Amino acid sequence: MSIPVLSLEGKVAIVTGSSRGIGRTLALGFAEAGASVVVVARGVAELEATAQEIAAQGGKALAVPTDVTNSTQVSEMVERAAKEFGRIDVLVNCAGGAGRTPMIPLLDMSEEAWDAIVALNLKGVYLCCRAAGRVMVEQRSGSIINFSSGSATRPVVGQTHYCAAKAGVNHFTRVLAAEWGRYNVRVNAISPGLTATRSTQEGLGPLYEKYAKAIPLGRAGQPEDMLGVALLLASEASAHISGVIIPVG
Repeated sequence: MSIPVLSLEGKVAIVTGSSRGIGRTLALGFAEAGASVVVVARGVAELEATAQEIAAQGGKALAVPTDVTNSTQVSEMVERAAKEFGRIDVLVNCAGGAGRTPMIPLLDMSEEAWDAIVALNLKGVYLCCRAAGRVMVEQRSGSIINFSSGSATRPVVGQTHYCAAKAGVNHFTRVLAAEWGRYNVRVNAISPGLTATRSTQEGLGPLYEKYAKAIPLGRAGQPEDMLGVALLLASEASAHISGVIIPVG
């Protein structure tokens, strides 16, 4: 009996939101595990820096600046990735967040604020899954890893838009896993708790430390804490895992 290992040798992975935070950590980790990585984000300078760091470590990276809420840009990004590497084995939907002013009571929330957060956190997942899924379904293999949040199952006052979007990601993941299982395409989600990223710390302000102390381990998670689970879901070690949401932190 051979023991499955967390190797991504020979695989091609798209990682959205990979200019910083969790996405950047996963892109670097996937490259170290042997994958060719397509790094995707809106921030061009930071995105190029991620790609350059992968290349400096001997890995293969392609930087494609993309707004994941724009269907045309997403389609062009996937087409470019497939043309460059010939296949797409893994899609990580890590782009997301609650914005710079995340705590907005519903009665004060504009339609524009609602639409922006739902588009970034849910519509972007749909668009990227649809575009990359066409390639995966045709090749009869693939692993999709969506990023949810602990806020999908726990009420956070002032974040109705973000909580609703992440709850949508959870069930979208389950339904798509059932829909694409016949094509050998697996769909799972990682649900991080409080994580020490710049956007989270800036957005929560003084509440950050309070929330961190409420975690069983007594601290916020680090982006690196997501890497092990992501490698598991991207690799053949999880060949019979689909439709699950894995909490981390």
